[in-house]
Amino acid sequence: MRFVNELMTSNCYVVFDDQTKGCVIIDPGSEKSEREIAFVNTNHLKLDYIVITHEHTDHNWGVNALMSEFPNAQLISSEICRQRAKKTNKMYFLLYYDDPDYRYVLNEPDIVIKDDMSHITWNNQNVTFIMTPGHSFGSMCIKIGDMLFTGDTIMPYKPYFNGRDSNLDDWETSVEKIGMMLPEDTIVYPGHGEKLSLSEWLEQYR
Repeated sequence: MRFVNELMTSNCYVVFDDQTKGCVIIDPGSEKSEREIAFVNTNHLKLDYIVITHEHTDHNWGVNALMSEFPNAQLISSEICRQRAKKTNKMYFLLYYDDPDYRYVLNEPDIVIKDDMSHITWNNQNVTFIMTPGHSFGSMCIKIGDMLFTGDTIMPYKPYFNGRDSNLDDWETSVEKIGMMLPEDTIVYPGHGEKLSLSEWLEQYR
């Protein structure tokens, strides 16, 4: 299930299992996560994990609301994302939020991913974390089954590099790694825009 986050349009995904009712939410970027909370409750799901692909606020603004509503859920991020989230969030609200006194501090993650290709087991399958710095220093992709959640590393249009916490050379290395290690029929669920196959994206990139 995809929700388009509010204020700063980006994608939030709810991955769930019809049998076990367990679910994972990736990149909740709406402040109060109201639609995500309603979806979990209406469908009688159990939120196991919240995963953020990188430190930019449009991908994590709703984390705290979800953790307040579902205190047993565990937050997962990369180590660099954990370190940089506070500075990044401050910058974003200066640009987008019309309230100079507003403060948002992302909750500390329960699980910090430090090594490339780390994984956890969820619903009897591996969830693999692939470090993909480039768009941001703390970016990572998440592979669940044949689905790849890429944040802003792979999108259906040209990626953005702000010059402060991004690096084109790192990004090129990251996407080349993705292209070599995963089948081209892998379905990419990007941080912005519609889903596409890895082969479709590679045709554009190459």
